[in-house]
Amino acid sequence: MRGVNTFDTFRAVITHAMDGQHMPDAILATGDLVQDETRTGYVRFRETLEPYNVPVFCIPGNHDSPNMMNEVLGSPPFQVGGDARLHDWSVILLNSFSHGDDGGELGAAELDRLRTALTDKDAGHVLVCIHHHPVPMGSRWLDGVGLRNSDDFFAAIDQSDRVRALLWGHVHQASDTVRRGVRLLSSPSTCSQFLPNNDNFALDTRPPGYRWLELRHDGTIETSVVWLE
Repeated sequence: MRGVNTFDTFRAVITHAMDGQHMPDAILATGDLVQDETRTGYVRFRETLEPYNVPVFCIPGNHDSPNMMNEVLGSPPFQVGGDARLHDWSVILLNSFSHGDDGGELGAAELDRLRTALTDKDAGHVLVCIHHHPVPMGSRWLDGVGLRNSDDFFAAIDQSDRVRALLWGHVHQASDTVRRGVRLLSSPSTCSQFLPNNDNFALDTRPPGYRWLELRHDGTIETSVVWLE
């Protein structure tokens, strides 16, 4: 894609991250896992990560095939959507896939599931993961394909005092801001990056990357982005 062998860069990122010194408790794959929507692509994704024997939490992006994701990645150690527990934290995996639209939307059932999960008294600290960005990124073209019903999304988020962070993919760039005391994080792509704050589509010179998340017992998050120079 655009001169990049995305399977090679994906494997390079995983090899770098899973170096044995800092083996994670889980992997978050925030969508657009397979560009061409082939079953073979999801099988390769599974075969690459399965040997590490850690949970892999997946959500679909606009370039994914949700049905094929569920078929190939719907059994342990993989999970598509739903909720998960990591020590003192609950991880909510939302599906913002909208058929025929590069932008995203949370359907009524998914919004209801979010509201229900946020009222769980045993939820602890909450990390909400979604593919499409719910806040503007400062790029006109990119913000035209964000989360369409972000107002409904934030109406649910704002009713809870347990949400510590929102995390998304889609934007092919790293960002770290705060809204109403909630951390807003985007993660870079394992292939090429989009040039930030640009009205028209353009690629950045940044290399492939990934984000580490340390979810602490007190509800704070330590996080950093690693670039594979």
